[in-house]
Amino acid sequence: MIWRRLLVPAQMTLYDLHRTVQIAFGWEDYHLHAFKLHGREYSTTRTGERHRDPSGNEIRLADLQLRLRQRIIYEYDFGDMWVHEIRVEAKVGRQNGKTYPTCIGGARAGPPEDVGGPFGYYALLVRLPEDDYEDDGLSTYDAERFSRRKVNAALKGELAMAAP
Repeated sequence: MIWRRLLVPAQMTLYDLHRTVQIAFGWEDYHLHAFKLHGREYSTTRTGERHRDPSGNEIRLADLQLRLRQRIIYEYDFGDMWVHEIRVEAKVGRQNGKTYPTCIGGARAGPPEDVGGPFGYYALLVRLPEDDYEDDGLSTYDAERFSRRKVNAALKGELAMAAP
C-alpha cells in the first residue's frame, strides 16, 4: 500500500489540496483530476484550473463542512484512473510557527507518472527486477523509497502557509 498522512489547514483550497497530493506522490500534474464528496463532483476541464463555487469564489476545505472520518474521493489521470481515498482523521489546532501543509507519515514511493494506472504499476513491479530501464527514466525508481523530508521541502517550496 502506498499512503501519505498530511496536515492541511481548513482554509486550504481544493486546488491546493490537489497540488498537495501531487507533491506528496511525486507527480507532475500532467492530467485532469476530480474530487467527489456529498454526491457532488468538483472537477476541472484543464490542468491548473481552480475549483470555484457558482459565485466564482475558490472552494476551501472549510466550505465543505467536513466531519471526522469523512471520505473524499480524489481521482487523477482519467486514463490511468488513480483513485485515492482522502479521509479526515482528526481536526487539530494549528501550531504557531509551523507551516502547512506538512507530511507527517507515509510509505512507499508514488507510482511513476503515466505508468498505466494500478494494473500498469503492478506489471511494472513484477518486471522491475528483470528489465533494464536506463532509457525510460525508471532505472532509479525504487518502489520502497519514501522521503518525508523531500515531500515537506517540496510542499514548503510551493504551498507553505505559516500558522499565525
